[in-house]
Amino acid sequence: MNRKVLKERGLNVLKSHYWIIVLIMAFTSFIGVENASSFGSFKKALSREVSLDTDGISNTILDEKFGGIADVFQYITSGFGADEVWDSASKLKDNISVNNDSLIEGMVGLKDGLTGIKDSVGKVISNIDSQAVESSYIGPIEVGKTQGVFAQVANALTSGKLFNRIFTGIATLFKSDNVASVMLVILMIFITVFIWYFILNVFKVVSNRFVLESRTYETVPISRVFYLIKSGRWFHTAWVMFTTSIITTLWYLTFFGGIIRSYQYMMVPYILAENPSVSAKEARKLSTAMMDGHKFEAFKLSLSFIGWKFLSLFTFGLLELFFVNAYEAAVFGEYYSELRLLIKKKKKSVPEAELLNDRFLFVKADDKHIDEAYADIKSLAEEDVELPPKMKGVSGFIARNFGVVLFANKAEEQLCEYEEHQNKINTKREVFEKKIYPFRLFPAYRKTILHLIKPPKIDFLHYVRRYSIWSIVLMFFLFSFIGWLWEVGLHLYEDGVFINRGFLKGPYVPIYGFGGIVILMLLYRMRKKPIMLFFSTIVLCGIMEYATATILDALYHAQWWDYTGYFLNIQGRICAEGLLLFAVFGMITVYFLGPVCDNLFRRWRLRVAAPVCILLLLVFMGDIIYSSVNPNTGAGITDYPEQHQEESAKS
Repeated sequence: MNRKVLKERGLNVLKSHYWIIVLIMAFTSFIGVENASSFGSFKKALSREVSLDTDGISNTILDEKFGGIADVFQYITSGFGADEVWDSASKLKDNISVNNDSLIEGMVGLKDGLTGIKDSVGKVISNIDSQAVESSYIGPIEVGKTQGVFAQVANALTSGKLFNRIFTGIATLFKSDNVASVMLVILMIFITVFIWYFILNVFKVVSNRFVLESRTYETVPISRVFYLIKSGRWFHTAWVMFTTSIITTLWYLTFFGGIIRSYQYMMVPYILAENPSVSAKEARKLSTAMMDGHKFEAFKLSLSFIGWKFLSLFTFGLLELFFVNAYEAAVFGEYYSELRLLIKKKKKSVPEAELLNDRFLFVKADDKHIDEAYADIKSLAEEDVELPPKMKGVSGFIARNFGVVLFANKAEEQLCEYEEHQNKINTKREVFEKKIYPFRLFPAYRKTILHLIKPPKIDFLHYVRRYSIWSIVLMFFLFSFIGWLWEVGLHLYEDGVFINRGFLKGPYVPIYGFGGIVILMLLYRMRKKPIMLFFSTIVLCGIMEYATATILDALYHAQWWDYTGYFLNIQGRICAEGLLLFAVFGMITVYFLGPVCDNLFRRWRLRVAAPVCILLLLVFMGDIIYSSVNPNTGAGITDYPEQHQEESAKS
């Protein structure tokens, strides 16, 4: 095959789908399944920049191994120390080759090695125990963060406390430290293998799917990351990749055999990207047939990118991340398509070629197939639904941009139903326009029961609706009350004391109410894009919470919440954990809680809803006026434990 032609075609694919391919390849590079060296410079630089206060920090093997969070990332992406295991295995292989006549000595050495593992684990555990008594442990990944769920999980993993507890449990059960040591090592190996081969390694297949769809279609949705889950083939694919990796690794013990096998099985991830239903044996046999007579050709094609990778050394890996890796992936996508054509011509001599059955991955589906697969959407599009009159003037502007109306009348309900009808059609419009791969025609998908399962009908929720001003007021107080219950319940659980949380005297925390309403109003136009809505909620709530904390601090020189010690906090006023919680609550509010509450409040007659809303607002305004002079303060509200205050002063 002509390398120049392949590279030209690959470059054209990259130009038309630059960002999606770059992002996918950067992610696979970050988790270490492909081109892991691209992130190496960043990890090392970050590790050098992270400075830690070593006072009170335990001196365990984990501390010596990790100098910063980047080192932890590198350790994970390299297979939890797989390089060290591989080095040990290589040394063992060399020793076996040299001393294959001294089997007894080898067995003695193996025994000594296991004993050493046991002793090392014992030292780690005893060290952790002694340090836990002397001081509160802050492991390297904590960087001084001791509060919150994120910190608790990170601390448990990096400090070794989690492994300490596992070891103690096993030792207690079997009454033997030796058994516990060996079982702990086996457990860690199992976890490493599972995470690496059954989760991370599968992304090779996912990234190849993105590249192959990019060859034919104008749009590849980011949701395609889940196509193996949606087709029910994730663990099957993982098993095929795992067994192929094991076989290739074993062949590397012969050195040249491993290199040959790696090229022989090079097409396995591409075959699985097209048809994840193939068995491990079929995938390897098919890849072998496809690479027959093409292994050296593929080697030269790989070698042709070495110049780009050399230049990338002078850009600290940036050139690889933003061009070379994606370029190479696009070119090899073209290479696979050419090999696929060649092997399809040999289907009589290679029966497995029939397994390459996703023809609409390489050519666009015709109207007949699309209409049959999406008959329900087509019939929906053909329905004659009358377009209700649009609202005009200021009220129309507010309704269109903020989703708020004065009254939720029949005309508004009809407009809501019409817009939801159109939204269902628009979600599949690109399929009918042949701009996106028609996933219902995916052969592996059609063999599962997923295409027979219909989601529950929740049309009555109508999340695209506009809320009446009365519903907005009632939901504000409802969300504020829910927030108050959350804050009070949290402190009651942690401290065993009832504390009236919040700035005001009443049973409400307004920031929760304002947060819910602002999400419904300011992010109204994003409701049809859940991912954008989620991240926009994080930004919006972060601004609101930080601004509120700053204003209260400036006016009253007090803090009604303090996230000091939490993971990724800014001056103790906002933190990642809280913002993620707000984002989740925001999504629930937009797509479920808001519509459900609105359905309930719409049943109220105006002569009931209006007086209730006015009364609540009057009480609320009176509380604000009174609390501005006599704010709700005290223990558990604005006063924190002495240690917490010291941490706040340091930051």
